[in-house]
This record gives sequence, structure tokens and C-alpha cells, in this order.
Amino acid sequence: MLDTRKTRVYNENKVVTILGPGTRVVGELSCQGTIRIEGAVQGTVFSDDSVVLLETGSVKGDVRAGQVIISGEVRGNVNAVDRLEITAHGKVLGDINAPRICIHEGVVFEGMCTMKADRARQTDSVSSGSPRPAAASTS
Repeated sequence: MLDTRKTRVYNENKVVTILGPGTRVVGELSCQGTIRIEGAVQGTVFSDDSVVLLETGSVKGDVRAGQVIISGEVRGNVNAVDRLEITAHGKVLGDINAPRICIHEGVVFEGMCTMKADRARQTDSVSSGSPRPAAASTS
């Protein structure tokens, strides 16, 4: 049977918030649109859309978004609802979770990798009566 559920489209190019180079944030960074990080964050980063961490960017804390693209350094757990990409210059010291994961050659990654649909989204779907998202296939 054809899956007719609508999936959300994330757009890492439609940046709403920019944390520029040399900027340092301590605490929670939360945004409904795409966040581009070129500076440093010490705390949690959350976006309903995408988080793009450039080579000069670093996060010491957890990252949670629909889509996460890492070219800088994350010391914490990363949870992507739809997709996680770690580019060749990326460094992740923590656990990652996403149904779709792309890890380029040259990446530094130390942690556990889980390729399942977002647990929080599944819980929300169950409580709201919505259908659960399909799990990632390994075949």
C-alpha cells in the first residue's frame, strides 16, 4: 500500500536565526525556523526546522531538530526527527538518533547511533491519535 501521509519538508537554506562567528550563547537556543551556528553554544539547541552547524561552530549540549547538518563540533546528543548529516569536517562526541543518517568520510564520531523514528514524535502521535511514522528500513 502506498504511504499517503504527508511528510514535512525541511529547508536548511531558509535561515531564520544566525549565530555569527565569535558569538557565544550560554543557555537554551530555540527557534521555529532554521538556525545557522557559526559561533559557540553552551546549552541546548532546538529548532522545528533545521540546525546547520558550520565548521567554525560548536555546541556543548544537546541538539534537536527536524534536520541537523554538522560541519563543526557537538559535545552532546543529537536527535533529528527526519535526517542527520555529518560532513567531512564534523565532530560529534555523543549519541545520535535519526531515521536517516549520512556520515561522510573523515568524520570524528564517538557515541551510539540509533536509526529510529524520533521517540518524542512517536509519543506525541500516540497521544494525539495520529498514525505513527514508519521506522527506518535496514534492507
